[in-house]
Amino acid sequence: MNITRIFFLTALSILLSACSLFQIKQDDQGLNTLDEFQVKGKLSVRNAEESVTGYLTWDQDGDAFDLFISGPFGQGTTQLEGDSHRATLALPGKPPVSAASASDLMQAYLGWQFPVLDLRYWVKGQASPEAPFEAQHNEQGLMTQLKQYGWNIDFSRYSQHSGLWLPGRIKITGRDYKFIFVIKRWTLS
Repeated sequence: MNITRIFFLTALSILLSACSLFQIKQDDQGLNTLDEFQVKGKLSVRNAEESVTGYLTWDQDGDAFDLFISGPFGQGTTQLEGDSHRATLALPGKPPVSAASASDLMQAYLGWQFPVLDLRYWVKGQASPEAPFEAQHNEQGLMTQLKQYGWNIDFSRYSQHSGLWLPGRIKITGRDYKFIFVIKRWTLS
């Protein structure tokens, strides 16, 4: 064996062992205790008839949420806020509408229910504990795909924030809709 081949094999074995040292092991307990955060990013919603893009600021504190979506240059703002006992939806040029739950508001406004309260889990790259699910994880243990409530969720662009690996891109598809959320900033409390 020549010296170049020995060097190459040694370097390759060091590289492979170093890769195994950097395996990500997501701490589900850490994600479970993360119940207060703010997320900012870009949201696009598409269906067969239209495509809408806006900027999303999402504040979560326990089960209380405040989702604020604005179009380019602040045009067409929409706000959905509430908790497990109430929800209010404010659309541009219309008086705010309230209901006992965000899912009821989605049913009234869209004609189908959307598990709004469970988004707090999905945005962190985990399944909601409230319903059965199917999930796939990558070799580092991070969730890459989730099927829950009849929705398909794909997670990508993970990065580390305060010791937790959180997704930077989330795609939710179902009921002829596609939601893509590209997260620009996580703020954890």
